[in-house]
Amino acid sequence: MKNIKEKNQEELEQTGQVEQISAEVLDHMMNPRNYKTMEDADGVGMAVDNKTGEFAIVYIKVEDENLEDISFGINACQDTLVAGSLFTEMIKKDSVENGLKAMKIMDEKLLQAPKKQRVCSLIILEAFKASVQNYKNRQNGIDEEHFQIDLRDSCEGVNLG
Repeated sequence: MKNIKEKNQEELEQTGQVEQISAEVLDHMMNPRNYKTMEDADGVGMAVDNKTGEFAIVYIKVEDENLEDISFGINACQDTLVAGSLFTEMIKKDSVENGLKAMKIMDEKLLQAPKKQRVCSLIILEAFKASVQNYKNRQNGIDEEHFQIDLRDSCEGVNLG
């Protein structure tokens, strides 16, 4: 009798989807980077899918307008985990401005992805945008624990295809 992992692998191989998953994505899926809380964050942003209750939190540590450290936490699916790992690695140690530009580029590239993957990945980008807003608010003397963005789209009811 096959276990669930073996059945899922067999199904992926039969549908040809295994070839669509790059080695880099698989590595981030199995070994996510920057998946942790940050106690001394300069900015904390949260994006929430109110229909499903899924959320992502992004923490940033900023020095001289550079992202000295970035991390994230989620209550969401595997697509969100992979997007968080890939995105945080991509912008870590770069400027906040370049991080926002990378966010826009990634958002444009996600337009080509299936809708479910797009929505699940977008939650990370929105949480990053919220963390930058929280950082700016704190710089302007606004005392807030985090900044939250509620997603317009939800992955609820979105087909996997």
